[in-house]
Amino acid sequence: MKRITLRNQHELESLRTNSKEVNSIDELLLRKVLEDSLQDNGVDNFKEITNLNNISFGHFILIEKILAVEKLSPDERVAMLSPIILRPLNELKIDNEDAVKEGKHKDAVLDENIGNVYGAFNRFMEVRKTYLYKTYNGVIYETLDEDEDDEEEKEGTNVGSSTSARAFHTKKFFWNTMISDVAGNDIFKFSEVVELMMYVVMPFLAEKRSLQIVEYLEAKAASM
Repeated sequence: MKRITLRNQHELESLRTNSKEVNSIDELLLRKVLEDSLQDNGVDNFKEITNLNNISFGHFILIEKILAVEKLSPDERVAMLSPIILRPLNELKIDNEDAVKEGKHKDAVLDENIGNVYGAFNRFMEVRKTYLYKTYNGVIYETLDEDEDDEEEKEGTNVGSSTSARAFHTKKFFWNTMISDVAGNDIFKFSEVVELMMYVVMPFLAEKRSLQIVEYLEAKAASM
């Protein structure tokens, strides 16, 4: 029985729900294929990101930007993220200069069993949650409310819900501002910053965030 891959899952779902020619036996067979394919047997052909410290700042930003796109359905989000969080066995780095190689990698991921891909995606999201809301809580995003769904995270959530021009600007240029902070506002260093590993960038941002809090509290105390 043919397995369902990330690439053809939508075709099978459409056939099962829309085709007038699908009889009860066909329905049972399709359901069986879906159930078997949704089993997570792990991804032996790819390297999973098990620690965000092991990827570059630019790699991380790309992931976060995709997660922040509100118009994507859950399946579309997984399809877009999978080639980015499942990497070739010999390297985690995204090769921005070799579109052909990255295209072949994307095709390979899309041809992977959907259960394995979704399993890897869920494991990555847990790794991400621990990294951003425990290890480096408050450095990039505000503390995650236990009742808040991860899918509701947006870029620059520390901006609040204000519709002011400043809030709009901050949200739109959230990552640009963060890159500029790491680069010391030197635009000629931006390309170097996005290549830095997360284990270098995050401690720097954490120290800067801590200093901002200290200065805020000192200023508040002085004004009393």
